[in-house]
Amino acid sequence: MKVRDFKPVSNVDRLVKQLRYTAFNGRALAEAVDILEEMVSDQNTIRLLGFAGALIPAGFRRVIAEFIGSGFFHAVVTTGANVTHDLAMALGGEVHQLQKAIPDAALRRMGRMRIYDLYTSSKSFLLLERFLKKALESLRDGVYSTYELLKHLGSLVDDENSFVAAAARQDVKIIVPAFYDSILGVQFWTLTQGRNLKIDLSKDLSWLVNLQFDAKGRDRSVGAFILGGGVPKNFIFQSALIADHPLRYVVQITVDVPEYGGLSGATLEEAKSWGKISSKAKVATVYCDYTIALPIIASVLFIRAKRIKA
Repeated sequence: MKVRDFKPVSNVDRLVKQLRYTAFNGRALAEAVDILEEMVSDQNTIRLLGFAGALIPAGFRRVIAEFIGSGFFHAVVTTGANVTHDLAMALGGEVHQLQKAIPDAALRRMGRMRIYDLYTSSKSFLLLERFLKKALESLRDGVYSTYELLKHLGSLVDDENSFVAAAARQDVKIIVPAFYDSILGVQFWTLTQGRNLKIDLSKDLSWLVNLQFDAKGRDRSVGAFILGGGVPKNFIFQSALIADHPLRYVVQITVDVPEYGGLSGATLEEAKSWGKISSKAKVATVYCDYTIALPIIASVLFIRAKRIKA
């Protein structure tokens, strides 16, 4: 395919189509969009979304909620921190941009907690704690998966921007493999002392692995869109490995590189050696900050989805 000179345009779909004829990560971004478009329109494919990092407080929870509401994904695997921030914001907690450099010790005295160039406040987590205490009072003692707990919590939230609420409405499972590595997890642990109310992460693993086995038995493909890597990436990949049902579509947005041996930077080609990804899979890795890549990808997918429906 011949390289073509890029021409500035006002339409994001046309912009991405032009990138297909360029190079490096611009080309990779265009290829990623094409793969995702095919994946989300393939009715014979189970589609999984995995994301780590501070995606939600950075302003992208509505995008995830719209992904879920549009039926793009059947399950979400994420971190406890992203769920924590989503619920806190749904309850009225706020995240603000830092407009000037303030010493972190001073932020601490002000009751503010920094997330790179953002900050939230202790008020947000007090709101979450009160909400969780009341929500758990209406939950019977027993052993729950994270997706069962989050469906309960999401059903109690009235916020169109909340991806946890959107998942509850759409019956899309949200799985948090490292649940206790979050403020929500710690609050849950604190509030359930003295009760026979537990989280069993093996129930989450069983559901995801069974999903893979079921897809394998029905000759259905499984695809994944991975933002940032981390535990969610590995949890999705491990389920494919256990079921011996390699993923057929994978798009990964990451800033990590493979040379340091971390999972977030591990190449998708490497995953093929483990049987996590099919040798015939359609894959793309975009080395980019996902706060840059995701808005472009999401905008184009929604434009193209509307065109398909029309």
